Amino acid sequence: MATVFCLAGAYLVAAAIGTVWRTPPTETLTAQTTTAYVLSNGFHSDIVLPIEGGKLPAGFPELQQDLDVLLENTDYLIIGWGSQTAYTSLLELSDLTAGIIAKALFFDRSVLHIQPYSGSLQGPGVYRLELESAQLDQLWSFVAQTFLVDSNAAPTLIPDVTHGYGDVFYRAEPRFSLFYGCNAWVGEALRSAGLSFGRWTPFAQSIEWNMKRLQDHSRVGASE
Repeated sequence: MATVFCLAGAYLVAAAIGTVWRTPPTETLTAQTTTAYVLSNGFHSDIVLPIEGGKLPAGFPELQQDLDVLLENTDYLIIGWGSQTAYTSLLELSDLTAGIIAKALFFDRSVLHIQPYSGSLQGPGVYRLELESAQLDQLWSFVAQTFLVDSNAAPTLIPDVTHGYGDVFYRAEPRFSLFYGCNAWVGEALRSAGLSFGRWTPFAQSIEWNMKRLQDHSRVGASE
């Protein structure tokens, strides 16, 4: 039992260090930005990317054939990554069981969750990002590279699995684990876009702390 507590303590300490030990930002090239978002429910976080002109970026997998809504009528894609077992089984946190936790932590297969969304985004757990075009392109590229594609470079839809909001699931990579989960994936995505972000963000709180810091920095910069 003592060993378990020691390992748990070491994990939490490493998470705290990874949260506050940030990567340096890339150089800002232009003042023109596009708005994206990060969402957090205190357990899981998502990236929200804007759809411009009803089309996904060049090189991004074609998704329209799997969606019930037209992308041309959609403002954003809400994109999440996570354990296939947990993500496709949990509608609420109360659905979580010991069996789901065990399977998820020990290198479960991963999935991408795609949900078209239109309208405004605001309220608790909604964090605004102002991204330059190169940063936004890099985020789209990061997500695109997460899809597990077939021999024709097409994404692999998981049929008949949905949370009931016009969302779909695709097989993804790499595998989910205790050390690389949904929030760590979001952190890596944001670091790939050149944002100054925690080097390891295993918890939703890790994401939230870094997003609040980014937003505070943006407000200071705007007031100068």
